[in-house]
Amino acid sequence: MVTIGLSRDKDVLKSVRTAVELAGGLGIKEGDTVLIRPNANTVDPAPGSTSPEVLRGAIREVKRYNPGKIIVAEKSMTTLDTEKVLKKLGLWQVAEGEGVDEILTFDHLKREHVEPEKAYSWPFGFDVPEFLGSVDYTIALPVIKTHWTAIFTMGLKSQISITADRDRRQLPHGQGMDMLFGNMIAESNLVYKPDFYISDATKCFVTEGPNTGTLREPGIVLASPDVIANDVTGLALLKTLGTVPKIQRNSVWAQPQIKRAVELGLGVKNREEITVKGLGIEEINKIIASLA
Repeated sequence: MVTIGLSRDKDVLKSVRTAVELAGGLGIKEGDTVLIRPNANTVDPAPGSTSPEVLRGAIREVKRYNPGKIIVAEKSMTTLDTEKVLKKLGLWQVAEGEGVDEILTFDHLKREHVEPEKAYSWPFGFDVPEFLGSVDYTIALPVIKTHWTAIFTMGLKSQISITADRDRRQLPHGQGMDMLFGNMIAESNLVYKPDFYISDATKCFVTEGPNTGTLREPGIVLASPDVIANDVTGLALLKTLGTVPKIQRNSVWAQPQIKRAVELGLGVKNREEITVKGLGIEEINKIIASLA
């Protein structure tokens, strides 16, 4: 059984703390090296990217566990300089201001080649930063939103940020590619999968995405130790907001990313394994009902 924490507060830092506590807290041990990965694919502000305040809240939550080292790292899309993107978004400044030990970009780090056994949609494998092997605990900060070709982008898809430019060029973009794209996204989580997700739903795109689209402002932070539970709850939230037909008209469990993730054993297998707890979420029963 996995518990999902949902919180809505005008103070985003309070929302982050409450959501994490409702989800059972972080599993960080004293002295751990902790990696925090915000979403910063482009220079588009939230919900194009993770809100700086969600990052600030995550850093402060990690500090409560007295880690040995905190690293903030990300990789933007292939044509962009990630450091410039992080600074444009204000994420770099937040990390510096909160006193993290290191800010990295995956742009030029030494990589290792991996070929996960069940990554059938990646026949030649993919390359990931070598230093990930020295990280004890990873937190991803995805944004809950739609994606014009992957249908949605949340916890599972946030893992694409650890792949190299040439790997991303293998990702299919176009009509009718939902299944292959979904399989590749799920399979990228077979190595160095995050341990916890603090998902930003302070603002969401409910159409188009990931950089522009129809905007809603739920003002919610979602926390989960389980990527599948995180993403199906995010999809349920999008349904309550009114979203694209491929999400609105289908079970959250029917999405290609989710189906493949369940097959791979990346998290919960069904609705019965999820408990949802919320504070300040008037529509929580609608969200729970949409998990079917």
